Amino acid sequence: MTEARQHNLVKKRTLTTEELVAIQQLTELCNRHDELYMRLDWNLLANRSGAEVSDFLYYQNDELVGYLMAYGFGNDERELTGMVHPAQRRQGIARTLLQTAREEYTGHGVHELLLICEQRSSSGKAFVESVGAHHAFSEHEMILTNFQPRNRFDDRLAFRPADSDDIAALATIMSATEGTLVEVEEPVIQQRIQDPVNHYYIAIFGDNEVGCHEPVGMLRLNEMHDEIGIYSFAVIPDYQGRGYGRQILEEAIYAVRAEQSQKTIMLDVDVTNERAFQLYRSCGFDIKTTYDYCSIALA
Repeated sequence: MTEARQHNLVKKRTLTTEELVAIQQLTELCNRHDELYMRLDWNLLANRSGAEVSDFLYYQNDELVGYLMAYGFGNDERELTGMVHPAQRRQGIARTLLQTAREEYTGHGVHELLLICEQRSSSGKAFVESVGAHHAFSEHEMILTNFQPRNRFDDRLAFRPADSDDIAALATIMSATEGTLVEVEEPVIQQRIQDPVNHYYIAIFGDNEVGCHEPVGMLRLNEMHDEIGIYSFAVIPDYQGRGYGRQILEEAIYAVRAEQSQKTIMLDVDVTNERAFQLYRSCGFDIKTTYDYCSIALA
């Protein structure tokens, strides 16, 4: 594969083992220096599809001193996480990386970049402000520290792994809870369900006395290097407030513990979603850190 170079900057569709090691070393160095937690999905980085440029690496004297990663699943936005070696900051490296990403995605169906910045990062917040990004939303990252199950299960709710035959049902649940179109959700789920690190689960309501078996809830378990992430957690509005969300969450935790007992279980929640936040807290999740998502519009 031919690398596109611009001075000391390299744009990549896939990453080599050497590049992954260098990125991991830079991440650990920046986290220690800034006392932060820069979250990268190493399974994702190691298994890039190569469909588009998603990684931007900046070198000085053959040493990786800056890195920007992009993430997106076929939609019109890309989430960006970046870092610069503490000794090489204030040299315009971060701006160069961001500008290269802007040029890469402009005119290719991407209309928005979301810069992810940990709230306690003073340097990150200053950079976001300096480039004119506007705060869009914030999320708490929560980890399970002391599981508190209630084990109050409604036997009419069946919770099971989902497969490709369930894509339409999963898309319908997401559409009902997020206010999106089913035809928008289906290709995203189709792409994710084919990735072995993603495990979808679906909750079906009904029994022999109920005339139908209705899909009412879902979630996705994302298997990372040392964590299991809970994502796409949804219960359709008509079934909310009945305890089904907690039942689905508890059953998912039991499923993870049965297969990956040593891995940390984590999830993200919008800071304004008090109802979901209280559910997670009552189940034993605690806040690890909080991220701001700041938007840059592309022409």
